[in-house]
Amino acid sequence: MKENDFPGVVLRERRESKGYSIEGARLRTHVSAHCLQAFESGVFKDMPEQAYAVGFLRSYCRFLEMDPEPFVDQYLICSQPEQVSGPFNFMKRAAGVEKTMRPHPRWLDDLITWGAVCVVILLGWLTYSTLVRPLAESWQSRVEAGGVEIEPPVHFQEDL
Repeated sequence: MKENDFPGVVLRERRESKGYSIEGARLRTHVSAHCLQAFESGVFKDMPEQAYAVGFLRSYCRFLEMDPEPFVDQYLICSQPEQVSGPFNFMKRAAGVEKTMRPHPRWLDDLITWGAVCVVILLGWLTYSTLVRPLAESWQSRVEAGGVEIEPPVHFQEDL
């Protein structure tokens, strides 16, 4: 989605209907004039980090007595970097695309990591139970009581 799809015109019209200039809104919201103009124009080229920008947008919407959630949702959609696709995707990322989207949620990374740990533990147990334990048991020669017949010494059989 392009930056121009952001409904900044609604914000500008609301600010003007309340009788505030950009400078007046800046003084009331403590959000820089550059950010306010970016929100109203829908051009997010030089905006601060996303967390700050969302906070600024929420403050500006509350100042204008508007529900910030639709604007925040639209901002998040509009400010996402474009998806780079194709067989040479890795080359474009290295060439200067700084922000890349995660192809899957973070909990899936954790699930894959724990799955890999469980597989390693399972393979270790299977290796031990099929290779190591049988070899260890074959090397041990166990002697049980009464298993080996030994003749008593001769001097015990003589009468004294």
